Amino acid sequence: MALKIGIPRALYYHKFYPLWHTFFTELGAEVALSPVTDRNILKRGSDATLDEFCLPIKVFFGHINTILKKADFLFIPRLISTEKEAYYCPQFFGLPDMVRVAFPDSPPILEPTFNVKGKGATIEGVFIELGKSILKGKSESLSAYKKALDAQAGFYSMIAEGTIPPDVFKKLYNNPLTSVKKEKDYGRTGSQTTIALLGHPYNIYDPLVSMNIIKKLMDRNIRLITTEMVCDDIIDAEMKRLRKPVYWASGREIVGAANHFLDSKGVDGIIFIGAFHCGPDSLLKALIEREAQSGDKTALLSLSFDEHSGEAGMITRLEAFLDMLEIKKRRGLTAS
Repeated sequence: MALKIGIPRALYYHKFYPLWHTFFTELGAEVALSPVTDRNILKRGSDATLDEFCLPIKVFFGHINTILKKADFLFIPRLISTEKEAYYCPQFFGLPDMVRVAFPDSPPILEPTFNVKGKGATIEGVFIELGKSILKGKSESLSAYKKALDAQAGFYSMIAEGTIPPDVFKKLYNNPLTSVKKEKDYGRTGSQTTIALLGHPYNIYDPLVSMNIIKKLMDRNIRLITTEMVCDDIIDAEMKRLRKPVYWASGREIVGAANHFLDSKGVDGIIFIGAFHCGPDSLLKALIEREAQSGDKTALLSLSFDEHSGEAGMITRLEAFLDMLEIKKRRGLTAS
């Protein structure tokens, strides 16, 4: 009988799931994925954590709670650094330990440490050791890792072509998430409004955390661009303009994409989504808003959510922002 590896549908699941899913399934394991976030999952997470924790962390603990009895192992990697000069939130470092305290009867935790800044550390070596932890040999683990890399590369390729991550997951794994229209580029087309939706993947793509903003924008026939669709060359160029680098994981891409669209006029508006009680998000928000206030820039809406945020208030702000963009477009078309 295949081992069941529990993976919570939270945090960097939204970025690395193809890598993780492929690795474990290639080794003959079965992935037990938690369901789409709902209010019950959030409540479970809130009950298991401190009030000071941010909404994404509370959602993560809620997802852990839903799969405790459905898996032989829980997969909770220690994400420290997976790219040069960038680090994850310190709370991510201790997630396996916090889960043990919150759920003392949890199944064994697979907790590989991903830290490219460590001496002699390689991602390949981490995956080989991860395979050993479920009694798989080096050659098996190495083969599974290479196939997992191919799956992750395919995921990125589909995003680069204009498919938003929830649609990629739906196509590859039949995950019941919002379907979003595919666009191959982010140049403006006709009178359709184009929005750059920016933020950490766990803030944007989780329908509860984001208050289903993707569907709300779809219902208004908005054309979406996300952080992942902006190429590395653009991000690199924008980062060179800053006095100091952004050290938070995903933060570099978010700020780079925001600064690009603030100046390029390639979109009609920008929406940044962050979380209350999140230090990195507060920094990113400040950097983006400071740039937005310097000169004639693309319109920006910043939204921050926690478990107490009301959907009615968010809808009011969103609709006012979209109406303002529509008025600007009409004036621009009339003037031309």
